[in-house]
Amino acid sequence: MKNITIERIEIVSFGKLKMIQVKPETGINLLSAPNESGKSTLAAFIKFIFYGYTSGRMQSIIENDKKLYTPWDNPQSEGAVYISTDSGRYKIERKYLQSGKEALEVFETRSGRSLNTGVQPGEYFFGVNEQVFEKTAFFRQLTLPSSKDDYIAEQLQNIAMSADEKINTKKALERLTKAKNMLSGRAGRGLIPKLEEEREELEIKLAQASEVNRQVQAYSDKIAEAKRFVSDHGRIIAELNDEHKNIIKYEAFLRLTNLRELERNKVQSEKDYQETAALLKKKELPGSQRINSLMTQNAVYKTDCRSREKVFDDLRREESELERLQSEGSIDRRTAENAKKKAKLYRMTSIASALMSVMLAAGGAFLIWLLVPAVLTAAATAAAVIAQRRLFKTHNAAGYGELMAKMSDYPLVEQRITDKKQKIISLNDLYTELVKKTEEQKKKLEADISEYVDIDNSMSYDEQIEYISEAAQKIAKKQFVYREKCESFEKRVSEVNVEALAEEASGAVKPEREKSKVEKELSFYSKQMKIYQDRERENERQKAMLEGKGSDPAVITGKLQAVKAGITEYNSKHASLELAIEKLNAASDYMKSTVAPRINRYAGEFFNRATNEKYKALSVDTALAMSFADEAGEKSCDYLSAGTRDSAYLCLRLALIRLLYGEINPPIILDDAFGRIDDDRLEAMLILLSEAETGSQIFIFTCGEREKELLQAAGKTYTELSLTQK
Repeated sequence: MKNITIERIEIVSFGKLKMIQVKPETGINLLSAPNESGKSTLAAFIKFIFYGYTSGRMQSIIENDKKLYTPWDNPQSEGAVYISTDSGRYKIERKYLQSGKEALEVFETRSGRSLNTGVQPGEYFFGVNEQVFEKTAFFRQLTLPSSKDDYIAEQLQNIAMSADEKINTKKALERLTKAKNMLSGRAGRGLIPKLEEEREELEIKLAQASEVNRQVQAYSDKIAEAKRFVSDHGRIIAELNDEHKNIIKYEAFLRLTNLRELERNKVQSEKDYQETAALLKKKELPGSQRINSLMTQNAVYKTDCRSREKVFDDLRREESELERLQSEGSIDRRTAENAKKKAKLYRMTSIASALMSVMLAAGGAFLIWLLVPAVLTAAATAAAVIAQRRLFKTHNAAGYGELMAKMSDYPLVEQRITDKKQKIISLNDLYTELVKKTEEQKKKLEADISEYVDIDNSMSYDEQIEYISEAAQKIAKKQFVYREKCESFEKRVSEVNVEALAEEASGAVKPEREKSKVEKELSFYSKQMKIYQDRERENERQKAMLEGKGSDPAVITGKLQAVKAGITEYNSKHASLELAIEKLNAASDYMKSTVAPRINRYAGEFFNRATNEKYKALSVDTALAMSFADEAGEKSCDYLSAGTRDSAYLCLRLALIRLLYGEINPPIILDDAFGRIDDDRLEAMLILLSEAETGSQIFIFTCGEREKELLQAAGKTYTELSLTQK
């Protein structure tokens, strides 16, 4: 036997359970928890992983797993189960997204290789579909309706015959027989006899309709002739309509061409405007007031610049004059007095020495010894003159009078120097103020100019302002032209639907004729066509009157063929139903003779042990009624108590697992399955489940401690589970 064991259960979000991890073992796994703790949710999650959600078409919440177990706070069900098989270990991960899409992934845990099963994981690993799994290995709180004593018998019969509690072979045979009788019937009431009678009636009607059809044919010929004339005129009218439509299209083409020319003019004027607008940086054009403001700023700046240059020239001139005064009068009062004294001394000495020398020279004419003093006196005179000249040169004076005048004017020169210095200070302050003012004016002027153009140092401000003024006038002119073109184009566009006009003009060619000539011919042929159409309608009326007196042979022939085909089809179905009934009876007999004994043997063994050998056998007889055997003999299971019937039903499911799953032992899930079984029978059932005969991993979910206590009393090992978060 191939055992499939669940090693780990990981629930991310399912029902009320979130971030739960459960690690079961082989054998019995027991989860004891109060009601509404999530036991049934865990059981449903295991089935969800292997088979997904049950069909969402059921409206009842209790029957619709998707509605029942989709989390309220997060409409996404997600989790995984790790299983161990003889061929390896696998992880099955399933996610049901909010959009209704489902993501499923199965891969081998050791290699990480993805496994493409092509079917649901339960079908791949267990070998059975969801319905079989749910009716065998998946036990949900076993209860039976109290109002129907034969309920369990009917369910067991269906499972024994088809592995589905909802399929009833007897009912299927009844439906097949009923369908066969509907076809053949009795006393001619079946579908086949009715169709044969209808066939005979249609053959008579077909003969009667042939004569009427001959008369109808004559009118059909007239109608065909009228149709031919209508067709010929229709072709001519169609050609004329095409020609007329082309004229309309060409007129639309001319309007569209004119509109496109306006658009091109608009685009070109926009381009010209944009190119001209690039002459100035600022989008907003300067008005005449702004230009005048710039020119005024420039005029003020130029005036202040001239004033600054004039002050600068005055400053340099005063500084030169100061230097001259300082160079001429660079002596102090004591030096001036000494110079005056020396000048007087040298003058008096030179005059006295000259007179003395003249007198001694004149006396030397008489007295020779007087010549020596005369020479010495002359030398002293010469020395005095030389010293005097040096003094003149030192003070830059031409003679004694000028020197004495300069030395006498010294206090006046000193006052002039002081005045010059004060004036230079005033001029310097004024120049500094003018420099600052002109710099600010320049910065402001350049800032205002640079709003429109980049400053060009090769041009004067006058030239740049003139450039801005001329550029603004050019831009304004181009802007006016552009707006005029735009208004003209927009006005024309608003009057027409351009797309419709383009569609109307599509495919237009230059017409060969005038519109009036085409319309004249079109009117003529339209009138002629109406005449032939009236003739055609009259013939149609006459034909319809004849056809009203009889039936259309073609219609009758069609009905006759349909009836014959129906007879053939019903005869074929009748034969198929007879064959199906025969095969179903044979299959039912085969099931009864082969499958039922095996179910009886397996179920009897389990039931004998589950009842502590009180009942020797549990079987299904040829009538598919479940019965049991004890020392008194064989009796119907209807005589058993509710708890014993639950044990019998559970044993039958264990037998079906052995029969339907072949060599595979699937996990068995028992969710509150023992509520009506007493302690002795429950202990026997737990011992049966724990022993090797079943060979499956068992999950027992209960709200009490009874199962746990009985397992411990029987000395049976089990794994206790809990719903703990990861």
